[in-house]
Amino acid sequence: MKRTKSIILTFMAFALMSSSTLTVHSQNSASKQPAWITKAPTVKNTYVGIASVSKRSMNPEGDQNENTAAAAQQASSIIVSQLFFNDKYKDSGKKEAEKKILASLHLAVDANSLLGDLILKGAYNSSFDDVFIDRVLDSPALKLQGEWEDDEEYWCYYSITEKDYQARIESVQDSICTQAQTMWELGMSYQKEGLLFNAAKTYSQALELIHPFIYTQHMVKHDFENVDLFTSIYNSYIHVYDNLKLTCPVTEIPAVAGERVPATFQVTVDQNGVPVKKVGVVIDYEGTTDGSFITDDNGAATFSIVKATEDPVQTISFSIDKDGLYDLPETYAFKQLVSGADKIGTAQTSVKLFDPTNYIFINVNPFDSVTDKSVRELIGERKDLVIVSDKSKADLILEAAVATKLDEEGVSAEKWPINKYLSSLNVTVNEVASGNELFKYGIDKFQYLAPASRNRNQVLHASAKEMSRQLIREFPDKFKPFGYDKRSIVWSTLK
Repeated sequence: MKRTKSIILTFMAFALMSSSTLTVHSQNSASKQPAWITKAPTVKNTYVGIASVSKRSMNPEGDQNENTAAAAQQASSIIVSQLFFNDKYKDSGKKEAEKKILASLHLAVDANSLLGDLILKGAYNSSFDDVFIDRVLDSPALKLQGEWEDDEEYWCYYSITEKDYQARIESVQDSICTQAQTMWELGMSYQKEGLLFNAAKTYSQALELIHPFIYTQHMVKHDFENVDLFTSIYNSYIHVYDNLKLTCPVTEIPAVAGERVPATFQVTVDQNGVPVKKVGVVIDYEGTTDGSFITDDNGAATFSIVKATEDPVQTISFSIDKDGLYDLPETYAFKQLVSGADKIGTAQTSVKLFDPTNYIFINVNPFDSVTDKSVRELIGERKDLVIVSDKSKADLILEAAVATKLDEEGVSAEKWPINKYLSSLNVTVNEVASGNELFKYGIDKFQYLAPASRNRNQVLHASAKEMSRQLIREFPDKFKPFGYDKRSIVWSTLK
């Protein structure tokens, strides 16, 4: 408050120092008030704009402000306007005069024009008068014919001849339409290449370029048809992101909780079959992902799962980076463009956990308890294999086959004839998923002598017992290099 008072006192002091000058200026201004203030002149073939603005109600930006007016009443309004407002009131006066000229032009809005269509739809919220004035009317052809001011008001008188106005509008319109058509065609070429953001940006620039003339139509040839350039640019702009499709070809990704999936996946973006380049893809997943989330020249973004969560079934959602798509200069049609954002496609894929434990089922045929026990003990020492009793749950099948055959029959004339047998023990490990044999171990032509009085079944089990001793000695070293990783088997389907 103290600072405000000191400023006002300073202004008043300055006003007193200049009081004689200011008084003379005010008196002279009042006595020399031009006739055009009270009666606007009529000039043949000329558009005239005369306007006044209150100097007391101007803030430093040239706008009406009651608070500033209250402060100005305590000092000379001219001093305040010169030191505080920097003659912004003159710009405001010129703008008002230009509006008077614009009103006298009687611009007719074509009902079939872009502006007419937007107004009918209630979709135009800009100030067309300001656009037309700034881009067309405000030119060197507009002449300041006079100005006058006192402590309270500022008056100005501007005019432009019909000839100068017509030359101005034709020149501007020809230039704008030529540039706009070039930009429209460039935008369409970007779109055909899949560079949609570039296309949207180019369309938006063309849309702003044609803004002063959208109350009319400008017919051009396109695809062997006559079309309105302005409406065509608008339609290209608001439909630039239509029919965007996001696709993830993998519908289900097998994963192990807390582990990385050793594969790279793709998400593709296209518009009516054309790959969309350089667009961001947003991945929503509770786990951790990595990748390139900007589409390449093939419209593809890549990603990988760095760490899966522990949920049995998980979902990865994909969407297009809308913030990136709509990071465009705002136009008078920007809301119509953004209104289609909800229709931009999304995609999903699921992540399904699997148990990485390797389950093995043991089958001895024909069954021999000693062989079965020996094999189970040997397999049980492996930490990477878990023996299951349910064959349907097994990833691996271990088959142990025992066989024996008579090689030499003992001499029957002897008191205790002895037969010679050749026995075998073959162990194989097969993969359930493919049926492929992954491991093989065998004892072949194992010689076994048994009294001729023993039957074949007795010989089989007796020889199996003997071969089990060899199995226990040799099998661990033979089986040691064997490795099976269910992860790689499951994930191999992703490659």
